[in-house]
Amino acid sequence: MHWLAMLVVLAVASTTACAAGDAPTTGSSVTPTREVASAVAGGRTTVLTGAAPAERKSGTIKVAAAADLRTALTLIQPDIERQCETKLAFVFGSSGQLTTQVAAGADFGVLLSADAQYPADLLRAGAVVPNGIASYAVGRIALATRAGLDPITDVASLARADVRTIAIANPLHAPYGRAAEQALRQAGVYDRIKNRLVLAENIRQATDYVEQGNADAAIVAYALVINGSPAKWTLIDASMHRPIEQGGAVIKGSGAELTGRCVLQYILDPAGQAALRQFGFEPVAPR
Repeated sequence: MHWLAMLVVLAVASTTACAAGDAPTTGSSVTPTREVASAVAGGRTTVLTGAAPAERKSGTIKVAAAADLRTALTLIQPDIERQCETKLAFVFGSSGQLTTQVAAGADFGVLLSADAQYPADLLRAGAVVPNGIASYAVGRIALATRAGLDPITDVASLARADVRTIAIANPLHAPYGRAAEQALRQAGVYDRIKNRLVLAENIRQATDYVEQGNADAAIVAYALVINGSPAKWTLIDASMHRPIEQGGAVIKGSGAELTGRCVLQYILDPAGQAALRQFGFEPVAPR
């Protein structure tokens, strides 16, 4: 079966699973299983091995990146470009939507997803180069309160009467949105506050809503607030949601496979990992 058709089947199966469960008006979803192909055994892997066709010398490689990575990737972009002898063109968005674009043939050389399941799905569908996926970090979520409102210090307090709007990324296609929903359910407040939820297209937009005062509170990516935010925030305990294991993939057929391997390898190497730690990302636990 053609890899695109296989990915569509996977997406339909996931959507069917969502519809079969508890389906609130906010777009509740079932988090995909944590299957990871053998290429990511151990949490990290060398992705520079394997044959690749001749490179297309465009000088620029397009990278589809989860929105939580915006500030971290901006910091290390010059170093990646120097090491890989290329220019990077980032497209930031929700991991689910970016994966759909890859499946539809968008001209990306690398996918950096906030959910390692998406690269694993693409690998099984044949859209990724051999040994071309790796888990690179674990993300965290934080609870943010807009300026002018008494700080909300725990998830259960989102049920306060003065908290009228709560932004989260859309759980249907954003891994951080799924983690937010899990935390709300774990705190026992989801049913009480679900009508106050504002669903953002991605985690960057959810963060913008609370930072600009358009939402009273938001569950955001720790990486987007740790180094400065007009919102007041507190880190949410990791036990309140499933681990946000993030993964990357080198896309087959981009004409820039070797460059793509170099980009992903930089993220996995010590310099890339050190940069991610500056933004609150945690290392992937060895398996």
